[in-house]
Amino acid sequence: MDKLSIQTETKGSVVVVTISGRIDSETAPMLDADLTKIISGNSNLVLDLTGVEYMSSAGIRAVVKASQAVEKSGGAVKLASVPESVQSLLYTVGFKSKD
Repeated sequence: MDKLSIQTETKGSVVVVTISGRIDSETAPMLDADLTKIISGNSNLVLDLTGVEYMSSAGIRAVVKASQAVEKSGGAVKLASVPESVQSLLYTVGFKSKD
């Protein structure tokens, strides 16, 4: 089991958050805390999920919570390179990245 890795890079007015590893009940609180910190002062995020091997409902909650917080400040969260297994889970729960 790979632990969770979260890296950020600012590109102009957008913060790219690259997430890899497993997002489960043990690692989702770390993702939630990191996204909350990143959102503070930033209104446009891209979540690059290329390296995500698994995402549980706890991970989905963290992503949805971040998206809702960013939208309240007039920004947007976009998802990039979403693995097929995660994409189908996000679709199932009705999460849509704003285009």
